[in-house]
Amino acid sequence: MFSRLKNASLIRLALVVGAAASASLLAGAHAFERAGFAPCDLCLDQREAHWAALAVAFAGLVSAFVIRARLVAAASVGALALVYALSTGLAFYHTGVEFSFWAGPASCSQIGDSVTTLEQLQEGLKEAPAGPACNEAPWRLFGVSMAGYNMLASAGLFALAMIATLGAMRRARQDRRPAVA
Repeated sequence: MFSRLKNASLIRLALVVGAAASASLLAGAHAFERAGFAPCDLCLDQREAHWAALAVAFAGLVSAFVIRARLVAAASVGALALVYALSTGLAFYHTGVEFSFWAGPASCSQIGDSVTTLEQLQEGLKEAPAGPACNEAPWRLFGVSMAGYNMLASAGLFALAMIATLGAMRRARQDRRPAVA
């Protein structure tokens, strides 16, 4: 399917799909938050990756459609692939924490340090309450948490962006070769 698309069309498709998917994932995350599912620290990290993807995709779309800078749009798709690789890694890590494959960060734990003195207790009470624990998925569908679905979506978006990037690189190599008579 992708081989039939022109290189520029594939770049634009990857940018449009990336922007729409990241915007949809962010909207869904915020809708879940409004429904009472407070995000943990790792959830917020995953959102930041999608905000970055949305910004990169938007910059690439501006360069592709407004400025008509094909090289900048191709570079944006490559950067988008890197952002989605990071997003996939963050979601994979969070999913592993939820399934207790490994421990999450200390900032994401409901279990605090043991309090041995009155001063430690007073200091602990002055701090803002921590968000929900990262190892407890508040919602699952078919056994997959929101972090798991984000991992699957980010991996698919990474694959699409990489296919577009590799196509752009192949086209750039072909453009540099001299024509054979």
